Amino acid sequence: MPAPPLRILADENIPMAREAFGGLGVVRLAPGRALTPEAVREADVLLVRSVTRVDAALVEGSALRFVGSATIGTDHVDGAALRARGIAFAHAPGSNAESVVEYVLAALLRLAAARGASLRGKTAGIVGCGAIGGRLAAQLPAFGLRVLKNDPPLAERAGPQGFVTLEALLAAADVVTLHVPLTREGRHATHHFLDGAALRRMQPGAWLLNTARGAVVSNAALLAALAEGRPGAAVLDVWEGEPSPDPALLRRVDLATPHVAGYSYDGKVQGTVLLYRALAAHLGLPPAWDAEAAFAPGPDDRLALDPPDPSLSETAWLDALVWQMYDLAADDARLRRLPRLPPGERAAFFNDLRKHYPRRRAFARHTLPRRAVPPACRAAVEHGLRVRLVE
Repeated sequence: MPAPPLRILADENIPMAREAFGGLGVVRLAPGRALTPEAVREADVLLVRSVTRVDAALVEGSALRFVGSATIGTDHVDGAALRARGIAFAHAPGSNAESVVEYVLAALLRLAAARGASLRGKTAGIVGCGAIGGRLAAQLPAFGLRVLKNDPPLAERAGPQGFVTLEALLAAADVVTLHVPLTREGRHATHHFLDGAALRRMQPGAWLLNTARGAVVSNAALLAALAEGRPGAAVLDVWEGEPSPDPALLRRVDLATPHVAGYSYDGKVQGTVLLYRALAAHLGLPPAWDAEAAFAPGPDDRLALDPPDPSLSETAWLDALVWQMYDLAADDARLRRLPRLPPGERAAFFNDLRKHYPRRRAFARHTLPRRAVPPACRAAVEHGLRVRLVE
């Protein structure tokens, strides 16, 4: 008798899950926060995103043979529990790195434009220089920023040259952007590593951006610091207590979004691609899904950009260009409704914003006539934003 089809249970927010994995088995979709032990028990394959905690309690007694996470991070997965039960694991390192970098660039330009300021001459401190931080470090100089890098584990492996201590970075940086995993143990634990004392070491007026994990910053300490005017601006995409962020903190920050920095369509599909290839390899099957078709322009994609008004300042021009590709202010406006809801409805609202997130294409999928780019903006457009310039 032929073997029964593979039973695949996937988070409904993994794009193209049926198209990609349907050729490998029977795909069932469910909300990521509803992937309970009862739901998982009969599955052979479990595919998740970061909202699902994969631990011994979830997988005990299940038929699971493979777990995949369509995310860059793995702090939501207990690898030891999977290994102890002989369950293979794969994730998608680097899949949404481009998306997070684009979010950070959009946020920096929005902050600068709102203040009538320039990014040129500022110092950006990048804490965590892996797939996301490393890419950001390569792109920020195109905007005229000096870059400082802090990543103790990487410095230990690669050598200290090119890295600074966290204390030196906080003291010198006009912008501090966080790209570290959430870890609670070891010499380089990151849980609350930005606490009240660390926030006080930041330069007066410095901007803080967190797109890593909510708990790497003490949200209580940040709220107190913001009440005192420190830091000068804060952008949070991640929050302690997700999906129920502190309403008081949400009201205080300059830009607030519901953990969607890595949610570009292209980044999410790339996560699906990496998981599909990993599962096919685990099964000893050649990849059969045409992943390239998933990246083709959709009927509502507007990838040809309009040149902004050439009379604008460099910062305002770049901000207006980015707005056509990613309206970060709209994400912020949607989340601002959360504090006005009854407490019992806030988590569902936060989750719903993620579930029904608008389609956002990667900057590199967009085109702009080369002749329409002011000379002062050329490097930022081509090497910073990585928009495709056409003749």
